[in-house]
Parts: sequence; C-alpha cells; structure tokens
Amino acid sequence: MEKLALFGGPKTKTSPFGEGKRFGDEEKREVLEALDNDILFYVFGTKVREMEARMSGMYGMKHCNGCSSGTAAVHIALGALQLPPGKEVITSAITDMGSLTGILYQCLIPRFADIDPQTYNMDPEEVEKLINAKTGAVLAVHHSGLPADIDELRRIADRNGLPLVEDCAQAWFTRFGGQLCGTFGDISAFSLNHFKLITSGSGGMVLTNRDDLEEQVKLFIDKCYFRDGRKRNPYFLAPNYQMTELQGAVAKAQLGRIEGIVRQRNALGMRLIQGLEAIPGVIPQKVPQGREHSFFLLVVRLDPGTLAATVAQFCEALQSEGIPCEPNKITGGMATYLYDIFQHRSAFPDSSFPFVSRDLGSDASYPRGLCPKAELAFEQTFNLQVSEFYTNEDIDDMIRATEKVAGYYSMKNV
Repeated sequence: MEKLALFGGPKTKTSPFGEGKRFGDEEKREVLEALDNDILFYVFGTKVREMEARMSGMYGMKHCNGCSSGTAAVHIALGALQLPPGKEVITSAITDMGSLTGILYQCLIPRFADIDPQTYNMDPEEVEKLINAKTGAVLAVHHSGLPADIDELRRIADRNGLPLVEDCAQAWFTRFGGQLCGTFGDISAFSLNHFKLITSGSGGMVLTNRDDLEEQVKLFIDKCYFRDGRKRNPYFLAPNYQMTELQGAVAKAQLGRIEGIVRQRNALGMRLIQGLEAIPGVIPQKVPQGREHSFFLLVVRLDPGTLAATVAQFCEALQSEGIPCEPNKITGGMATYLYDIFQHRSAFPDSSFPFVSRDLGSDASYPRGLCPKAELAFEQTFNLQVSEFYTNEDIDDMIRATEKVAGYYSMKNV
C-alpha cells in the first residue's frame, strides 16, 4: 500500500493543472466599442440588445432579457408570473440562496423537494407529493450543471396547471434529450457571475417564449417603467435589475465561447467519472442516458461501508496529493432549508412573515429531516472541479490520486 502524501509519501500531482485566460480580444473589442459609444445605459445602448439577440438565437427562444445577476434573473422570472402572496413554490433542497431570494421577496413560500441521491437533482416524485391547492409554481434547478429530470417535471407542471421555471445558473448549454436546458420551462434564468462557466463579473439573463411573460419581465427589470414612449405609471412593485452596456458587451463575447467550453468540460468530466467509477467506495454523480453535464462541478459520494474515512479526512488526503477538492460546501454544507433564515423564519426584521401569516394563511416550518436524502448527501459527498483548461493528464492524475487515497482508507486494510 502506497504511503499517502499526507503522511510523508510521494505526492501524486506534481505538475500544475492546465490554466488559461477567460477573456480575450473579442471581449476587449466589445467593451471598447461600448465605451466609444459613450452610452452605458441599456435603453440607449446597443450591446445589451445585441447580447440578448445572440442568446435568443443560440437557444431558439423568442425573448431574452439581460439583467444584473443570476439571483435577479430568478427573481424576475418569478415576479413575471405575478403569483399572489402566500402561494407556494416547489424547488430543490439542494440549491443556492440565489434560487430562493426572489421567492421570499415576492412573499411566496418555498417548499423543498428531496433529491435523487444519484444525480443530486430534485426528484419528480417528491415534487408531485408537495403539490396542493396553494402551489403556484415549480422551480427546477439543474444542480452542478447536470440537467434535472426536466421532461418529467414539465409533465407534472402541465398536469397540474402550474408554470415551470428553470434555474440554469450552473447549466449553461447543457442538454436533456438533445434539447437545451432553459427551453423546457415557461421561463428560465441564467447567471453570469464570476464563478459560472461564462461571466461578465455579475449579470444574468431571462429567457421565455411567452409574449405575456416577456411584457412582465421587461417591466420587472426596470421599476415597472415603460421604455417604449408610454407614460410612466407603475402598476405593480418592481425593482431595478438593469444590465449595463459593459456587462452586455462582455456577455455577448462570452456567448461565443460557451459551446466549446461545455464540449471540453463534458469530455473531461465524463473521463473523470469513468475513472472514478472503477474505484471501490467512490461513487461519482450519475449522468443518466440522454443528459449532458456542463460540469460546473462534480459531486462524488464516499461509501461509508467501504471506506474508513470521513469526507473531511478523505479530502485532506486528496488535497495533500495535489488535487483541489472540498467537502460538499456548495450551499454551505447543508440543505438550504437548514439556513438560519428558514430555521428562524427570519426573512424580514422582527417578523416571521411570509412563513407565518394569518392574512396569507401560511404556517411553514422546515424541520431537520425534512429531506433526508439531501441531508445525507452533505454528510457523504465532496466536490471535484473540472475546468476547460485541464488536460487529459490532469484528469488522469485526479483519478490516480483518488484511487491512492481510497486504497489507503479501504476497509480491507483496517
């Protein structure tokens, strides 16, 4: 048995991981054009509109609207639905707070569906169990860049007369059955923040084919102001989530890169999965047939019946071998309903609204054990990074290091 680097043995990964620049000449040209135009306000500029047209064309959707962030995009999508306060929105127990902020700002009640423990996406059967007379929408999250079972979620939404919203923040240019995620829902949201596959620093997009929602989206982005010459006379509450021309310029250029980025990440990520699947006790995220993964990250489960190590111990050893990894902290290391905001029902100061409200008829609580599969996932999983700049050799080093650590902690050696 080879000695771990953690205990003084030879390090597996001795060469640096492949690196590259995310921005190049096209981004510079687009930004300089925006500056030369001397207008950075989207209404009078060109870059945001050009970016929107490019995104619409790539996704085959009628409408795209740029906005200030991915969190804003989800909020806009929900706001465009104009759901009455107190309605419930069913979403995944594993997601980012950015998926949930807009729900609460619209005075809606989050309901959390448990996950499929192989994909870490919301389980359609669990979604259907939560539907009741107060359900207003289903918010599907494509966690880690792996498409959720969006076809079945679409059928469930249609059967129950519910709008379906897609959160594609981590799932750029990924496909389910050959169809791009973000084109199944009534409306979908994308993120352009620093950590996503493409970025404009911050920023987001909202896609829809529904003309009625497009009108609401444009108003919700911009204080419910008409920007087509009609008199300003807001008739509902809306924030200011405008995208600037500089964001639009960078995003427009980045869109030209996304297909190649996802193609490369998918090839590397599937190579990594294939290698990890051969290691006893190591269970990589399952990619069901017909789904393409963008590999925003790869979730890996450790089998406690096979390996005599905690996730923290395993990650420490793997890091010592030169492999970046961490226990599953992508949402703070817990199912999102375990955040203090839900445990204390403290969305607003000195109030339990909208969780508890006589006017809304709500009394929502989120006890530990609500979604046991999601909670167990955080105890047993860690995340590996995949970059389009990595090489096959980098991936093979990740596999060899994981095999070495798993071999050391194998129950057979205890």
